Amino acid sequence: MKESKGLYARNLMRLAGLLLGMALFAQVAAAQSFDIVNVAPGVYAAIGKNGTFGNGAFIVNSDGVIVVDTQARPSWARDLMAEIKKVTDKPVTTVINTHFHGDHTNGNMAYAAAFGPSLTIVGQENMKADLMTKGAQSLATSRDTAVPQAIARMSQQLADGKDAQGNALTPEARQQLQAQLDSQKSYLEELKQVQITPPTKTYDKELTLTSGGRTMRLFHVGNAHTRGDTIIYLPKERVVITGDLLTNGIPVMRNAYPAEWINTLDAIDKLDFETAIPGHGDVQHGKAQLEKLISYMRDMVAGVKDAAAKGMTLEQTEAAVDLSKHKADFPNFDASSKAAVDRAYQEATGKITD
Repeated sequence: MKESKGLYARNLMRLAGLLLGMALFAQVAAAQSFDIVNVAPGVYAAIGKNGTFGNGAFIVNSDGVIVVDTQARPSWARDLMAEIKKVTDKPVTTVINTHFHGDHTNGNMAYAAAFGPSLTIVGQENMKADLMTKGAQSLATSRDTAVPQAIARMSQQLADGKDAQGNALTPEARQQLQAQLDSQKSYLEELKQVQITPPTKTYDKELTLTSGGRTMRLFHVGNAHTRGDTIIYLPKERVVITGDLLTNGIPVMRNAYPAEWINTLDAIDKLDFETAIPGHGDVQHGKAQLEKLISYMRDMVAGVKDAAAKGMTLEQTEAAVDLSKHKADFPNFDASSKAAVDRAYQEATGKITD
């Protein structure tokens, strides 16, 4: 019971950290929020920059535009709409959410407001259920607890003239901290306005969208980054859009099923694609990053299962599972590998509750 409470506390801390990360280093929107990358005819990646937390994508068809994921802030969603208008005057007809996390869904409301009841929002059926429960809870935690606490902490540091370690703030550090504080304040104001906007169309295992002569295959393999991940595959264009099933590092594991996730990664690996648009990080060409993640996940899950089978505690498992050979493959290894091991341990011991 004590270990379970410890896991819950660590998970809550990681959740708060992730939610804070959505805004902590973001600048108040004064510049373009995305690098728009044309990856195939009519297919564009929207790679978050200038502090924008997370990517999107859009596909321009003869009869309208399909958008994938809508960012953590409605203002960022509106920034992407402005970028789309630079490419085409066609309306957005469809939004696809790859999973329920707020950095991929908070902007749904902005598209619904801009394009009205004719807009279709698509998500896997578990995604919709989780958005209305876990997503709403995460939004409330960020709005009511995590971000206000960060604002109070940074305000106090500025008042004291000291950083989190008690060191005197240099002029440069003070300026950076003030920018972070301003960003947190603007983020909080947006969070107060966010209304959970769920999919209007759901599917179970697979859905094919045909729009303007283009075919897009949406499919869900099983539990992975969440219970309701969608992979978007454009076979003719040889493009896959993965959400957070694939990122530029070790993906966040807070609602994950690491052992089962491997099946989804293997399914992506079997697709004939040349370009991957990940949930975070730059456009990827080829399968090198995907296969690094598969290798890491296999080793991590196998090590955790072995430790759990031997009756090790979580702390013993963290010490026993050596994944250092993968460190060079992931820029966030030090920050994220321990969280991955912790989540895999919950899964291996039947303690996943979220």
